[in-house]
Amino acid sequence: MYELVTICFSHYCEKARWALDRAGVSYREAGFMPVLHFPHVAWKLRGSDAGSADVASSRYSTPFLCGPDGLRVSDSREIVRYVDQTHGDGTLFAPKGAEDLDRRYAAKLGPHTRRIVYWFAFARPALLFELADANVSRAQALVFRAFYPAGKRMLTRALSIDEAGYQKSLGRVRQVADEVAERLADGRPYLCGDRFSVADLGFASMMAPAVIPPEYGADLPAPEELSAEAQGVIEEMRAHPAGAFTLRVFRDHRPPIGSASAS
Repeated sequence: MYELVTICFSHYCEKARWALDRAGVSYREAGFMPVLHFPHVAWKLRGSDAGSADVASSRYSTPFLCGPDGLRVSDSREIVRYVDQTHGDGTLFAPKGAEDLDRRYAAKLGPHTRRIVYWFAFARPALLFELADANVSRAQALVFRAFYPAGKRMLTRALSIDEAGYQKSLGRVRQVADEVAERLADGRPYLCGDRFSVADLGFASMMAPAVIPPEYGADLPAPEELSAEAQGVIEEMRAHPAGAFTLRVFRDHRPPIGSASAS
């Protein structure tokens, strides 16, 4: 049995979770709230050289996949690759340019939708507490509430979650969305042509926090539960061709949690 260690609502973790569900792989999700995942990942990494830091994450970041015979795979793209090659149809990385696009969206879009989410969430701590109640155990949710002030300070510093950072990230999200809309303007159904690929899975996952697809693999707040400003961003992005594309890809290719799919 595989174990997928996640920050439950993370879009990077959704990318890995989606790949597992798409391939019909049985797995157990060990879900955590932000910061509380570090000890568990460190424990799983003991005696292993798996895990690597980059501009968007540390060695102890999620998602992290553990499996039979000591398998350890970190980084959402490498988890998708492993699952596609080992349990899937082996097609996700086949289209020319698909992996390059996925790398771009992971680096140029993912950190910015993440920062936007935290900007709005930190303005309404009760929303984060509700997410904890919906996604993790009662005991962990209580620890998260107690640890929240320190965790907020840590994440605010690490991710530059402030007004300037939010405005910068909103501009970057709009820029990448425009690039995707231009790419799709020739009528192609997917980013690399006629075939669903890691580029589509990756972009849709990274864009998901800005449009909140109903099929997302973790409990997220409904748009109407958010502030008027947050609702405005979601409405804008859902109306954008790239946002509509994200919603379609989730609708057509995101199977329910834990189920097989032939998509």
